[in-house]
Amino acid sequence: MASRSLDDLAAVVRARAVAFLDESRACGLDVLIYCTLRSNDEQSDLYRCGRDLPGRILTNARAGESLHNPDCEGKAWAFDAVPLVYGKPVWDDRPRVLQMGVCGESVGLVWAGRWSGKLREALHFQYRPKGGG
Repeated sequence: MASRSLDDLAAVVRARAVAFLDESRACGLDVLIYCTLRSNDEQSDLYRCGRDLPGRILTNARAGESLHNPDCEGKAWAFDAVPLVYGKPVWDDRPRVLQMGVCGESVGLVWAGRWSGKLREALHFQYRPKGGG
């Protein structure tokens, strides 16, 4: 099972995740980070959705290609988050998701809700150092 722990994020990403949660609260949003580190086997299973398995395509990243997958130190460089209303996830609340995305961008994260030419993942955030791939 994928991790929710911020301790499984690279230190620079963890700091931004904490800032993201603080910024979200300041904007009146309650947010849950529900996925940080994901094993390569879990990534393979997600990649198969909509391809080898029924359902819609969930990711374009194969095992080892996602920033959720462990780096050489066993840490992730991405996380997934969802807004909460009365403690319950609201997966399809476009205004809240957009506001959450803006909060992530304001603390230096890349929000996959703005990707073009790729599968948009409105609940996905990642960090890449300047000059880093």
